[in-house]
Amino acid sequence: MPKPKGTTGATKMKIMAIVCYNAECGQESYGYNIWQSLKDHFHIYLEDNDIRNVYHHLKGLCALGLLSREEIQTPGAPKRCLYHLTEKGLGLRHRYTRYLEIVRRSEVLS
Repeated sequence: MPKPKGTTGATKMKIMAIVCYNAECGQESYGYNIWQSLKDHFHIYLEDNDIRNVYHHLKGLCALGLLSREEIQTPGAPKRCLYHLTEKGLGLRHRYTRYLEIVRRSEVLS
């Protein structure tokens, strides 16, 4: 039975943990580096064409009000969309803390 649309499953919680970790470290969160982190820390979405699934989750998290999206333009570079946790997203920290700990541990080991 498929999950209902608009739910927050494990992959969305992993994405939120990555965005949270990046914010803690003063790093930007954008689609490509979120995808790389999912591959590196959780061993999911390993194929190149899987990045579209990450963008689908990011769109869903924004629609749920858990992430905000900011478009930035750097001269001489393509437009980039940055993602930030919203207050509502921060309120779900208890749901993604275990994934945040995995990211923290694997960053220490690398």
